[in-house]
Amino acid sequence: MTMQREKAAWLVLALIAMGAGLLLGFTNAVTADVIAQRALDAAEQARREVFPAAQAFVELPPCDAVQDSFCAMQGEQCIGYVCTLSVQGYGGPIEVVVGLDAAGALTGISVGGSRFAETAGLGANTRSPAFTGQFAGLVPPLTVKKDVDAVTGATISSTAVVNAVNAAAAYVAGLDQ
Repeated sequence: MTMQREKAAWLVLALIAMGAGLLLGFTNAVTADVIAQRALDAAEQARREVFPAAQAFVELPPCDAVQDSFCAMQGEQCIGYVCTLSVQGYGGPIEVVVGLDAAGALTGISVGGSRFAETAGLGANTRSPAFTGQFAGLVPPLTVKKDVDAVTGATISSTAVVNAVNAAAAYVAGLDQ
């Protein structure tokens, strides 16, 4: 009798697991397109935030140095570039969107990303306008303390963002060669 109960328990458990798996698969299939569209919309919004003068963005060929890069267009003229990079911060990956004009000056940066997990009240402050706003108009390469004030108590996160900005500038400088 005990053996039958054990078999019945395993059968019930297997049916529950299969049902849960099917429901998760169905939910993923239904929401995948919506999630992908929201990610595209967020990326476009970040590009517009760091390079508001651009009327459109034309994607550039992929490169190992950056996640993606775009030429910021005004009419038929490329007036600068927008690059997205992912760097390692204190709490995990930090996505940095960098806008650079044709002369190499920063038009703005955006910090965050879907996996942003910096410490609240410390590294998370690298997303604040008080930190990101100090980059506009600067010409990389930059250093923490000399060019950019680090977020108090978050030197690792601040340095990661500055490193991403410098990498984006180096990538853009390489495009002109």
